[in-house]
Amino acid sequence: MVDFTEEETQALPTVMRALAPEMERIGWDRSLGQLTRNDMHRLIVTIIAAFRAEMAEIASQSEIPF
Repeated sequence: MVDFTEEETQALPTVMRALAPEMERIGWDRSLGQLTRNDMHRLIVTIIAAFRAEMAEIASQSEIPF
């Protein structure tokens, strides 16, 4: 299990919202084992892109400690 920072935990809802349209496209009833390589790639890219964007947004609102 990964220990998330407070900021990473804050980013998770945004990641889930970004992932939902892809899951709608794929179909919520399909297991991961049934996904194509392209489907998995799209899910991974969507998750990473959303996470990076949200972490950048969170960081832009933080005070620099020096």
